[in-house]
Amino acid sequence: MTAAARYLINAFGYSDTGLVRDANEDAFVVADLSEEIRVERTGGLRFPSGPRGAMFAVADGMGGAAAGELASHLGLRTLYREVQEQIREVRQPDEEFLEQVLIEAVGAANRRIFDLSNSRSDLTGMGTTLTAALEVGDRLVIGQIGDSRAYLVRDGGIRQLTRDQSLVGARVSSGEITAEQARNHPQRNVLLQALGIEAEVELALNIVSLHACDILLLCSDGLHSQMAAKEIFEAVVNSTGPQAACEELIALANNRGGPDNITAVLVQFLVK
Repeated sequence: MTAAARYLINAFGYSDTGLVRDANEDAFVVADLSEEIRVERTGGLRFPSGPRGAMFAVADGMGGAAAGELASHLGLRTLYREVQEQIREVRQPDEEFLEQVLIEAVGAANRRIFDLSNSRSDLTGMGTTLTAALEVGDRLVIGQIGDSRAYLVRDGGIRQLTRDQSLVGARVSSGEITAEQARNHPQRNVLLQALGIEAEVELALNIVSLHACDILLLCSDGLHSQMAAKEIFEAVVNSTGPQAACEELIALANNRGGPDNITAVLVQFLVK
């Protein structure tokens, strides 16, 4: 079996306003880069891993009025466009190429939001988190700005692939507080970095080797702030598939008050 056809990808994305916010400032994208097909609203895609791979991303916007919603959607659409244009230039991208593609695409998305924010007074200070994954063959390249997360479910366990770029995230990493304490910390929403706030950003990267039956979850903090990793794991492995898992996770977050927008993208990598 060639690397280009190693997996059948079964993905679903779901974004919900929650029970407190008036508008949904989250956004997501699920994309088959080989066929140039993408989903940006609640729904799924099922496709074989193609020679140019796939992209999955979640963004959580911030800013006054509709600025947060604009930032998250603009960031993801710019990211998709930039990735798609660069991916077209190669027949079989490798992980080093994907890293560079992601760095450049995120930089372009950051500049687009930053420039627009500085051109209109009503958009001043708008920004967004961004967590994205590019897949090709048996590799995932994960990039993160902010505190939206990526998790990997494999062999009866769950592993967080990203490290929150937030004040409490830094304190968890240093051992000052626990992950449980972080979920209820009064400064949990203070980000150390976000897309569009400064002229330049530094993308945190991680590369993961994929195994058959791996499950990738990308989510905004409206989900991961409401439950422990173990609870996320149980909801995923006890579900009948990506759609059911996303629905269960969002229902759990809403049952706990739904204080923020909630977005989940769940991806199964099945043997083709």
